[in-house]
Amino acid sequence: MAHNLPEEIIHDILYRLPPKSLIICTSVCKPWNSMIKIPNFIRTHLNRTIDLNNQFGTHLLLVYCDRMVKHFSNTNGDIEEELLEGHYNLHYDNLAFDEYCKLEFPIVPKEELFNNVLKVVGICNGLVLLEDCKFFSGNTAMLCNPSTRKSVTLPKPHYPFKGDGGYYDYIGFGFGFDAVTNDYKVVRITVDEWDDLSVSYEVYSLAAGSWSDPCSLDHISGLERTCQTAFVNGALHWLAFKRLTYGGSEDFILAFDVGSGSFRRIMTPENLRSLCGEYLYISGYGKSIALSKPHYSNIGEPCLDIWVMKEYGVEESWTKATLCPAGPQRGVSYLPSCSRKSGDVVLKPIDGYWNDDERYGLACVDLVSKQLKSLGIHGYGHFYVESYVESLVLLDKKDAVSY
Repeated sequence: MAHNLPEEIIHDILYRLPPKSLIICTSVCKPWNSMIKIPNFIRTHLNRTIDLNNQFGTHLLLVYCDRMVKHFSNTNGDIEEELLEGHYNLHYDNLAFDEYCKLEFPIVPKEELFNNVLKVVGICNGLVLLEDCKFFSGNTAMLCNPSTRKSVTLPKPHYPFKGDGGYYDYIGFGFGFDAVTNDYKVVRITVDEWDDLSVSYEVYSLAAGSWSDPCSLDHISGLERTCQTAFVNGALHWLAFKRLTYGGSEDFILAFDVGSGSFRRIMTPENLRSLCGEYLYISGYGKSIALSKPHYSNIGEPCLDIWVMKEYGVEESWTKATLCPAGPQRGVSYLPSCSRKSGDVVLKPIDGYWNDDERYGLACVDLVSKQLKSLGIHGYGHFYVESYVESLVLLDKKDAVSY
């Protein structure tokens, strides 16, 4: 009967199906297999899925969390920390924060990893960027689509991290999408503190399957140690700093336009330009960006200042809100992770709290009423939460591996 329907009707029906159902449809017949795997169908399906999610309010959030364990070293008896396990789940972005499903990712041989698990460091259009070391970013990175169970392992970068005594002290990753060329790109910024803060970057293109030649970033001195990134309005954003000729340094937001491949500056609020950057964090907030700085009140209670850029790119639009947790969350230091479709902000406890105390878990806050609500996930040392949409991305890539 499907052969008697107009092609545009068949397309309209298939566009409404979730990726897992479409994977089954590729086995119906050769014409359907070819149609579903072409780039134009994959992109249109993604756009239709986003529109339907907005229409019916069925948004998803990907939650990654990992747990550390302490044990005594067999050699010298010192206490060591080891990354034991990571958990990946999708939750509905609703009031109940219900679990939608658990996610699975490829198993990488342990001898290739700095850690036992791969950490989530970026999400875009259903693709998840995984890498093997949170703070220094090891050399194993891959792009995965858990909806299609396809993955692509990135080739080794030009400037690898070699651990203690290596060449690069810290590395910043960024992951975004070029809507003009329909290409996904990973930006890798390396900072060499042994060479007077020499900074360089290279860009991986999924379409090309390779890294660009490294280029220097002479107009910055380095990235702040938080190394967080936010992909907003087609650009990646990091917190960076520049050493001043008369001493000290100036903090600013380094933006990389994924389409043009160019960098630009966005100035932070004036009173944040000379702070110790390790205590300043950046995150996305809807179609704009936000900065946050944890601090303690006059009576020693942890608080969080959040600056939201109400109008993206307009420095005069920075607006500040201060949050001091009360009730069950009193005494917990938080950082923003992402914003929800309702405008609430998902908060995570600052890394290092990895006990089973229910207070040290994910929460969300309304920036107007400043009311906090626990999301019921606790007992982990590190959290990553970001909006997620199911897609067919990677289904057309011949070098993508099924898992």
